[in-house]
Amino acid sequence: MNMKKRPARLGFAAALLALLLSPLVFGAQSALAQGPTQATYYGGGHANTTITAYIGGEECDSFDTGDDGQWVIYIDEGDCNGNAVEGAEITFDVGDAHAEPHVDWAPADVQELTLTVAAMDDDAMDDGMDDGMDDGADDGMDDGMDDGMDDGMDDDGMDGMTPGDKGDTGNAGFATESGSSSMLLVLALGVLAAAGVAGARTATGRID
Repeated sequence: MNMKKRPARLGFAAALLALLLSPLVFGAQSALAQGPTQATYYGGGHANTTITAYIGGEECDSFDTGDDGQWVIYIDEGDCNGNAVEGAEITFDVGDAHAEPHVDWAPADVQELTLTVAAMDDDAMDDGMDDGMDDGADDGMDDGMDDGMDDGMDDDGMDGMTPGDKGDTGNAGFATESGSSSMLLVLALGVLAAAGVAGARTATGRID
């Protein structure tokens, strides 16, 4: 009779053990189905600088490269101040310069990237050179005109405004000529007066 009860007890223990382990089994299957969410991006070619990743303007992660230039950045779901969601655009900086390409974040994504710094285009360089040349030419002309005006006022203009110049000599000459004319007029009047007196005396002598 005891031999018959042993299989029943073993079956009950096995059923109880399966019941206890079932949450662990289902949890492991669920975790495997979901998979890791951390995305990995890596590359090389930029020695002794800092590679920084952003999503929506929020910094996600950064890596300081060594002499070999190798770098790796990890971005988990919800990182970058909550901006790391599927399809979000990731941008990269190499040092202080923006780099290409941009990638979209995805769970468990692994990508090797060759980051290249966007070079300034020819039009922007030409515009900058033209602006610099124009500014330099304008400044040079302004300085030259200012210096010329200052030198002219200091040398000739101020000398012409100094008292006792040639203009004053001309006025003095005019006053001298006026004085000489007055003296000649007085002498002429004196001669006429003397002639008149002599004429009067002659006429009186004839009458007598």
